[in-house]
Amino acid sequence: MPTGAKKRKSPPRSTERKLLVLGHEITIKLACRETNGEYFVFEAVSPPGAGMPLHVHRHEDEFVRVLDGEFEYQLDQQIQKVTPGAMVNFPKDVPHAFRNIGTKPGRTFWAVMPGANFEKFFEELGSLPSGTGPDMEKVTEIFNRHGITILPPQ
Repeated sequence: MPTGAKKRKSPPRSTERKLLVLGHEITIKLACRETNGEYFVFEAVSPPGAGMPLHVHRHEDEFVRVLDGEFEYQLDQQIQKVTPGAMVNFPKDVPHAFRNIGTKPGRTFWAVMPGANFEKFFEELGSLPSGTGPDMEKVTEIFNRHGITILPPQ
């Protein structure tokens, strides 16, 4: 470690926390308080047909690795099928979407940087009533409040 550099202490590791976000079961692996808001790490289990609409982030870069299942990812104008082992980068300011196109739940591992805004975003989405289709007006309002814009399908 360079002279004069301070070693950053990590807060104690918390137990994993689960959220239900627009039909996806999210397991938080590293919360923002554990990373000083620099990144947010989670695993998602997405039922068949579930995904996120085309949207763009103003603040975050996302990296995702497919662990199980078959997904369709859209990055700007390009759409591709991805299977276990694939790694996808969703840079900020680039429209993107994803959907589980398989017949079984799919599992993905995500890292979002910076993470502080994103954890709050998930908590708000997770507080919406489940069991019925999402109220897209409320979903859009939450997206907008966190610097994420839902775009019309291309």
